Amino acid sequence: MSKNNYTTKQLRALFGKPILPAISLSLNQIAMEAQKLAGKLSISGIQPKLSMRLENDTLQVVATDGQFILKPQTQLFEELPQNEFLCMQMGRRFGLNTAESILLELSDGTPAYLVKRFDRFKKGTHMEKLACEDMQQILGGPDKYAGSYEQIGRIIKKHCTFAPLELQRYFETIVFNFAIGNGDAHRKNFSLLTSEKGIVALSPAYDLVSSRLAIPEEDGETALTISGKKDRINKNDLMRLAHTIGVDANYAEKKIRELFELRGDLIKMITESQLSPGLQQQLTEIINQRLDRLP
Repeated sequence: MSKNNYTTKQLRALFGKPILPAISLSLNQIAMEAQKLAGKLSISGIQPKLSMRLENDTLQVVATDGQFILKPQTQLFEELPQNEFLCMQMGRRFGLNTAESILLELSDGTPAYLVKRFDRFKKGTHMEKLACEDMQQILGGPDKYAGSYEQIGRIIKKHCTFAPLELQRYFETIVFNFAIGNGDAHRKNFSLLTSEKGIVALSPAYDLVSSRLAIPEEDGETALTISGKKDRINKNDLMRLAHTIGVDANYAEKKIRELFELRGDLIKMITESQLSPGLQQQLTEIINQRLDRLP
C-alpha cells in the first residue's frame, strides 16, 4: 500500500482529519534524535523509536505528551516497518482490534511505521493518559519471556471487566501470531487498558510482526509456552490453550477455521504490500506452513 492509497476513514482514525502529515526527519536524523532523548523516553526495545505529536499538520518529535510512536528502518532487521504494518493490517482483516497505524515515508524516502498510542487522549489542549499496564509489569520478574500464555489468560480472567470477551480476543491474537510466525509476542506485548469509565479490557493489539521473517534462525515458534511447548505448535495445542483459559471449544474451532479460510486473502495482501518480492515469498511460505497445521 502506497501513501496515496489510504482512505479518508483511515486518516481520520489516525490524525482526526483526512490528511497525511508532513515529516521532515531523515533516517539518520531519527537516530540522532533518539540519542538526544535517551533517558527521557520509556519506550524500550532494540529498534530506535520516537515519540511524536501532530502539530500544524506536521509530525514533531516530543519528549512528553506524545500521540504516536514512530519506528524507522533498522540495519538489524530487513524491512521491519513494512513487515509490521502488513501484519497489523492482516490482523485487522482477521478481525483483531488493532492499534491504528500507517506506513509513511521519511524526508529521505525511507519507510517508517507510525502507530497511534491508545493510552493517550486529548482533553482540551493537553494529552491525558489512561491507565495501561503490560503483563510484564503485572506479573513482575526480570524476564519478559518467562511463563506461559495460560498464565496471561489467568490475569485477564481475574482483572478484566468482561473477561469472557477479552479471553476470546486474547485467544484470537495468539492464533494469529502463530500463523504469521510471530515468535516474539512476549509479556510486554499484551496490556490491560482502563477506560475513562473504569472498564478494564485487553488493549488493542500491537507489535504484530513476523519475527520469523525478520530472524529466520530465531529459537522457538512462540515467545511463551503453549501447553508447555514453544516449538512444533499445532491445532491440538491451541485447543488445549483455549480450554485452559476458558474459551469455548466451538468458538475456538470457529476462529481457527476462519483464519485457515482466510489464507487466500492474506497472501493477496502480502503480494500487494511494500515488502520486496523475496520477502513476500518468504512470508507466504511461513503462513502456508503454519496454516497447514490447523485443518
